[in-house]
Amino acid sequence: MHIAGMSDANTSRQGLTVRLAPDLLDRVRRIAEAEHRSASAYLEQLVERDLAARDEAERVVRVFVDPALAGAAEGMVAREADEDAARHASRAATLDRLFGGD
Repeated sequence: MHIAGMSDANTSRQGLTVRLAPDLLDRVRRIAEAEHRSASAYLEQLVERDLAARDEAERVVRVFVDPALAGAAEGMVAREADEDAARHASRAATLDRLFGGD
């Protein structure tokens, strides 16, 4: 299948040849037809959706720290007043796995 290049006054598109197994191509064409679009437009939408999902997954998440912990070493897990050593170690290990501490 060939995704034909198109251009207008504002954008320029480039073509790309995509080879699909016959059953996949048939399914793409049926879905595209049901959505009143070309197979190329449908595939372009899939690529855009996948790239948007990847961008979202890679975005930086900022974590704000309680001002009371401002002087604590980065990555340090404060021990709660009623927390025993085993529970503190378990919680610290979990946070380390989640947030990639050293």
